[in-house]
Amino acid sequence: MTDSDTTPEFSVEVKLDSISDEPKEYHLKADNRQKSALARRFGLLSIDSFETDLVLSWLKPGRILAVKGRILARVTQACVVTLEPVTATVDEEVEIIFARNSADLGDLLDPNEVEALEDEILDIGEVAAEELSLALDPYPRHPDVDPSALELGPGAELVTEEEASEAQKRENPFGILAELKGKS
Repeated sequence: MTDSDTTPEFSVEVKLDSISDEPKEYHLKADNRQKSALARRFGLLSIDSFETDLVLSWLKPGRILAVKGRILARVTQACVVTLEPVTATVDEEVEIIFARNSADLGDLLDPNEVEALEDEILDIGEVAAEELSLALDPYPRHPDVDPSALELGPGAELVTEEEASEAQKRENPFGILAELKGKS
């Protein structure tokens, strides 16, 4: 494994001891090299713009850190049906809590909703990149795609998300067991 395999494409490291009692603000903007590398990582055709404003503040000094802000990006994805380019704008609010260990949380937060804070440095560029990846449409479709014109293979049929959800509920083996239990 080379260094380039482990170094994040958009790395902006913050020393945690540089964050005092006052919140610290950061404006990050990816350059062309970083945008190209992130596009490859996320399987995008391109990232035209990517920037974020983040505020880091201690909820419990040295133990629990809040990262809040907004991510803005303009990306081009491939349509899942036609592979044509689909442009999208990402405008996401970000709120992440990092903690040294779950004992620090007390009754403040659900441990399942908190990220581990392990080092003395937090890479907020990587945090922003991960949040961008989560905000992307997993099934982008070109607006001109006509679902009725799609040629599907034998036995395949096009269903709406609602229909798929209902079918999943019906086919759930535990749901069937629950129905049987109610009949006895």
